[in-house]
Amino acid sequence: MKLPAPLRWIRDGWMAFSHLLGLIMSKIILTIVWLTLFTIYGVIRKITDLFSSEKWQESYWVDPPAEAPDALRHQF
Repeated sequence: MKLPAPLRWIRDGWMAFSHLLGLIMSKIILTIVWLTLFTIYGVIRKITDLFSSEKWQESYWVDPPAEAPDALRHQF
């Protein structure tokens, strides 16, 4: 569609503004959705952990055997 020069400038300016607005709003909306979903997931996870029979471990660390320092001295 051919527009007169003043209307073309207004349209081009509006299109540039709407593109910038779309970039900003999509980041804001996606951030809100991301945080909302992970918050709901975290709350549900905490509630299900309350009713779980398994207990949390303090650590998953396994102590190495006593001979490990000598066995690793000459690796190559």
